[in-house]
Amino acid sequence: MYHILIVEDDEALAEGLCRALSTDTILAECRSSIKAARQQLEKESYSLIILDVNLPDGNGFDFLKELKAEAGPAVILLTANDMETDMVTGLELGAEDYITKPFSLAVLRARVN
Repeated sequence: MYHILIVEDDEALAEGLCRALSTDTILAECRSSIKAARQQLEKESYSLIILDVNLPDGNGFDFLKELKAEAGPAVILLTANDMETDMVTGLELGAEDYITKPFSLAVLRARVN
C-alpha cells in the first residue's frame, strides 16, 4: 500500500485529489497547512507528498528543504507558481516533479504512479 500526503490549502481541491488518487493500493490523506503536515509526518510515513508552494503558514520551498534534509519521501510540487525560476528552484531543492495549476488529473495520476 502506498501512502500519499497532499498538502494543499484549497480544501475543495485537496478533497478532490484525495478521492481521485485513492485506489486499492493508494491511500491519500489531506492536510491544509505545513503545521498540520508536520504533525501528520510525526505519526505516519508516506511514499509521496504532493505539496503546494503557497500555504497559509509558510513557503512550500522551505518545507521541501526540510523534508529533503531528513531524507524524506518523494515530493511533487503542485502549484499556481508558473515562473520558470520557481520550477527550477523546486527541482533543484529536490522535488521529483513540478506541476502547475491548472493541471490535468490524468497527467497527475500518471506522475504519481
